[in-house]
Amino acid sequence: MIEALLFDMDGLLLDTERMQDKIWDKAKEHFHYDFNESFKKEMRGINIQASLKIYEKYFGKNFDYQTVLKWRREYFMEMAKNEGIPIKKGALELLRYARQKGIHCALATSTERNRFMQYIPYLEENIFDFFDVIVDGSMVQHSKPDPEIFLLAANQLGVDIKNCIILEDSINGVKAGIASGAMTVMIPDLMQPTDEIKDKVYCILNDLSKVIDVI
Repeated sequence: MIEALLFDMDGLLLDTERMQDKIWDKAKEHFHYDFNESFKKEMRGINIQASLKIYEKYFGKNFDYQTVLKWRREYFMEMAKNEGIPIKKGALELLRYARQKGIHCALATSTERNRFMQYIPYLEENIFDFFDVIVDGSMVQHSKPDPEIFLLAANQLGVDIKNCIILEDSINGVKAGIASGAMTVMIPDLMQPTDEIKDKVYCILNDLSKVIDVI
């Protein structure tokens, strides 16, 4: 029996991955680093601690991480103010359905809470009000694809992970969901499922509203 839905955020609930891709392209022009597609793929779905290792892998130990991070975050918020932050198709429909049916919802995102709470003025609706529990990347030691963040979210809800559906868009996130032992559903955004993911994931859906048929 499904007792809870555990949601990723970027690329699943919010259309922020496309915004970030534009910002990486601008950062490439501004800082003259090759933030290429391979680099961007590895950066999706991970927390700050894990991203440091990716920066070091591509650009060496002397890479000016803090300067680039500050510039990117400021650029993102400027985009949010000018254009808003789109909510992904089906997200509100599923969240409202879960509330109506008494199904617990948890947010399990690698993004830090003090950052994404700044998004609220630029959303058409405050999606964070739908969640019983919010777990962010600063609350765990291990980033996705490690399942720690999902296991913590289920524990805080007081629900067995096997009675949860994990909803993810990224490869790292889907791997974390599968490793947790939960039913894992992929809603692809910028990344398409690999053959390995197709074999192991419960199902792949076009948008979050389709999850209602799975519950």
